[in-house]
Amino acid sequence: MKKGNAIVLILVMMLAACTNDADFVAPAFLHVEDINVVGNTISTDTGFYTSDISGAYVVAHFNGKMNEDTIGMFELPFTVPVLYSGATDYIDIYPAVRMSGITATQPYYSFYTSKRISGVTLSSTDTTDLGHLSVDYAIGLDGVLVFEPFEPTEASTMFDSVMTWERYAPAEARSGVGYGRLHVNASQSTRATFIEQDIIVTDPSSTVYIEFDIKSDIRVQIEMTSQQYEGANSETLSVMVCYPTSQWQHMYVNLGRTWRDFNHNPSFRVSFNALNVDNIDGDVRLDNVKIIKRS
Repeated sequence: MKKGNAIVLILVMMLAACTNDADFVAPAFLHVEDINVVGNTISTDTGFYTSDISGAYVVAHFNGKMNEDTIGMFELPFTVPVLYSGATDYIDIYPAVRMSGITATQPYYSFYTSKRISGVTLSSTDTTDLGHLSVDYAIGLDGVLVFEPFEPTEASTMFDSVMTWERYAPAEARSGVGYGRLHVNASQSTRATFIEQDIIVTDPSSTVYIEFDIKSDIRVQIEMTSQQYEGANSETLSVMVCYPTSQWQHMYVNLGRTWRDFNHNPSFRVSFNALNVDNIDGDVRLDNVKIIKRS
């Protein structure tokens, strides 16, 4: 159990022990172990659905009440007290993720669907275990701007020739059998690889993210290249920096802030630039790279 959840439980039990209110209802408890993304509505490649859902917002509608009750936001896995005993119309679970670069922020990730569990009955002092939950993407095919799984069944032409496509390395890939590798020599201070396709987003109100799995020996800067206005020279701006990691990590990177710096120019390119600050021989490994949008 997370430390924060344990503190909440202790406080609730202390309240129950200290109160003389005859109307006090001992809490019921709700448990969620984890939430994963499962689906095939957008892609048959399982790599499209790699994820790292870190928490959830819990909302319930109790029988006989006019409005929903917000239970709170909790880090997974969690067991939380609910000051209610009886039948519910439904419980809604909204998956939250840590925003890459601002990990203290865990908003509901609106690219994912929420999970509704109907007809749950809660009983004082008992734990209702919702276990392992699954959600899907809340976007259609038109919301997927690019996707590169680095799999033999795919064309795998999204990146320029600087990126090496490791076609058959299942023991090293995040999913499937392939991944992309950017090798950097000790003599190279930087080395960049571009997504060759121009990203086109015409609606400036759109929310645009790049998701990817990364395992890297070297610091990597995500960059965006575009123009401040029509006819201006192209510029390259940093979106965020990913630090070395010996394990595969799933990243959620908001491109909107940097896109705003380009006055929401409808055409831009994205690149991964290895920053070899330690002057080592190393590799940047990428898998399941996708840029997605919601209007």
